[in-house]
Amino acid sequence: MDKMWEKTSVVVQSTKEDGTARKRNFNNIAEKATDEQLQSFGGLVAQLTGEATDKVTVNVTTALA
Repeated sequence: MDKMWEKTSVVVQSTKEDGTARKRNFNNIAEKATDEQLQSFGGLVAQLTGEATDKVTVNVTTALA
């Protein structure tokens, strides 16, 4: 059985200064994006928003053919 990549998405979870949790979803991530690149992306989101990044979750969807 072969696996065929369909899509990758990233969820960046952060915390605001008042303690409120926030999730940001990003879709259409490149198939060959490395863990290091995705972690750096989470850091970039933190710089742009001024909120600390707590967790970066990667969701990969594949189809079985």
